[in-house]
Amino acid sequence: MKRERIELDDADRRLLQAMQNDASLSQADLAERAGVSPSLVSRRLTRLKEAGVLRAVVGLIDPESAGLTCSAIIRIRLRDHSAANVKMFHDLIKRMDEVTLCVMLTGEADYLVKIIARDLPHFQEIIQSKLLRCAAIAHLESSIVLEHLKDTTALPIG
Repeated sequence: MKRERIELDDADRRLLQAMQNDASLSQADLAERAGVSPSLVSRRLTRLKEAGVLRAVVGLIDPESAGLTCSAIIRIRLRDHSAANVKMFHDLIKRMDEVTLCVMLTGEADYLVKIIARDLPHFQEIIQSKLLRCAAIAHLESSIVLEHLKDTTALPIG
């Protein structure tokens, strides 16, 4: 269900930017960065959460520090776009903890999937035991990530 879009004022944008940079800041620090009182920070954050603008407040984990040294981008083409086939693929992706991103595309590939694995053998196991066994998938092409030039969750809201 799509939520109704709300208008963001400059203080909302500054507050969201501060949250994107460091969500562990105190309300006083957030208020200072947003240019509002600390009591307004709580009300604004509640409003932004209820509107779906602020989806979650999470801690970001460095994959390599956590022992996840292999990242890959996979382009997937489905056998067909029947409702049953699409559902089968969606259900598989939702069950796979290793998938950190899945988007539907225009063009030759139907989906782009990002997988984070412990290492190359673990990545191979994921491909062989999960993706290649999915009857909904006609073709997949994977690329191992060699270097992350930019990897951010921050949105350009400023």
